[in-house]
Formats: sequence, C-alpha cells, structure tokens
Amino acid sequence: MKQTYFCPLDHFGSVSLTGQDAQTFLQGQITCDVNKVTPSQGQAGAYCTPKGNVIANFDLVAHADTLLLHMPLSIVPSVQQALAKYIVFSKAELHDSSATWCRFAIWGDAATKCITEAFGSAPNSYLGSIQNESSLAWGMQSETSEFIAYCRPEDKAQVIRLLEQRASLAEVNAWETLQIDQGLMYVTPDISDSYVPQMLNLQATGAIDFKKGCYTGQEIVARMQYLGKLKRHLFIGQVHSSQAVMVGQQIDANKRKNVGRITSAAPNGEHTYRFTAVINRTEAQAEELHLHEQDKSIISLSPLPYEIDPQVFERIKL
Repeated sequence: MKQTYFCPLDHFGSVSLTGQDAQTFLQGQITCDVNKVTPSQGQAGAYCTPKGNVIANFDLVAHADTLLLHMPLSIVPSVQQALAKYIVFSKAELHDSSATWCRFAIWGDAATKCITEAFGSAPNSYLGSIQNESSLAWGMQSETSEFIAYCRPEDKAQVIRLLEQRASLAEVNAWETLQIDQGLMYVTPDISDSYVPQMLNLQATGAIDFKKGCYTGQEIVARMQYLGKLKRHLFIGQVHSSQAVMVGQQIDANKRKNVGRITSAAPNGEHTYRFTAVINRTEAQAEELHLHEQDKSIISLSPLPYEIDPQVFERIKL
C-alpha cells in the first residue's frame, strides 16, 4: 500500500508583490525578514495590525521576480485590502494571484521522489524552495517529507497524473491533521485580528525575526516577547463530539467559561477531531476542558512538537 499522499489545496490562495520596491515595502509590513527570501529559501511570517494582532500568517516564497504569500483563500481579500493602503507610496504592485496557481500538498515516504521527478531535485530544508518557469515547491518539514507545490492551471492535469504514479489521493483533512499535529495553523477570517503572534506560537515556528527592525505592529510584538507576560498560547488537542468542531468555537474549563477558542480543526475518525486552540495557560495545565455547552466533549491536550522559551511567560530577572 502506498504510504505517500497528495491532495489539492483549493482552499488556499496567494497575494503576490512585484516591482523594484516590493521587497523593501514588504519588509516594513511583516514579521519575518524579507531580505532572507531567495528563489531557494522562503520564510514563514505574519502580517499584523498596528496593535500587533495577526491579520494573517503565511509562507513567503519567491518565484522569478515575484514575492508570493501563501495563505488561506478566505483571508486573501483582507490582506490585499490592508496592504493596499500603504503600497501606493512604493514602486510595487499588489495582486490577488489565487487564480494564477494551482496548489498541492505532498507528503509521505516517496514525497521527495515525486518532487525530484517534477523538478530534478527536492528541497532539503524547512521552506527550502525549488522552481522552474511554471511551477515551484517548498518543504514544510524535511524530516517527514512534506511539501507544498504550485503549478499553472494549464498544467494541473499533468501534475495530477504524475502524482498519481507515486502517491495516493487523500482527503484534505489528512493534510490538515498532519499540520495540526505539528502545531502549525493558518489564520482565517474567523480569528483574524484576535491574537498577537506569540499566542499562535509563531515565535517558536520561525515566523518572527526579532532582529530585522521595524514593521507594522513590531513594538507590541517585541514587548510581548521581552516583558514575559504571555498568558495564553496555542495548544494541540483532540475531542470527541457529535457536532462539527469549528474555528472560533469556545472552550470552557470546569471552574471558568471562555478560557480558549479553536483556531484550526480537522476530522480524525468518527466524531473525533484534532485541533489547535489558543487557551489560557493556567486552565490548560490545571483544569479539565470541554467544548462550550458540550460538557461531555472532554478535551485531551497533546505535547507541542517544539519548544517555547519559558521567559515569554514569565521573564526571568538575571
């Protein structure tokens, strides 16, 4: 049985920037260092409000002379509208390039071979990127052979045929579950402008560069990091529920209501859901949690696959 899978990511889109000032403009807007982005290396990042709340997070990659921000299709209009307010002062152009590309996730034992056959080689690092004139791909987690690939719409059928030779078509929920288990999620309109980056663990997944200088919301993001006052952050969990688990859904504790909210979710068996959620740290560590108005839908939390600097919670005075 094939242990390699692929699925279309039709619910994802892209914002693209071109022009001689595109890199400089974006550098002043987002949390990652755009100067580190090359045709062979992308960056994870986020775009924040002036108050430091995340409008969207994304993978930032370069294709030819274009910077591409890979994010959920539903959040593309909000990002484009917010960036458009400022780009008028730059020699750069902003586009919704969602329809310009088709997107796939590929993962599993032979995923690297699939990418190598399509491109001649495969990325070997997180957000390492390879490309040709009409397609590109980047690695999500090199240890587990996970990739995202873009191709032009006219090449979609050919790409699917190639993938079918090496991989099995999977439901998108399988890919979403894999991302959840790695503590990764993308902001959607339901939770946009709700959390500072550290509440989504973005500092732990490499989406914030604290040395790059100013960007929109930077002062708030830096203050959260260096004053050590983070009270809630992203957790991974599982729950059994007869009702669909939805982004934005409230989480309650035994002694207190509204201690957290679901930020991403995917079915993982009959009436079982894997999810990420931003939860108050105190209740997550000490109390039994359940879905709002579903007292029997008891939540079990899983360890995060990455480390969070404890000083972001309580700054240690040296």
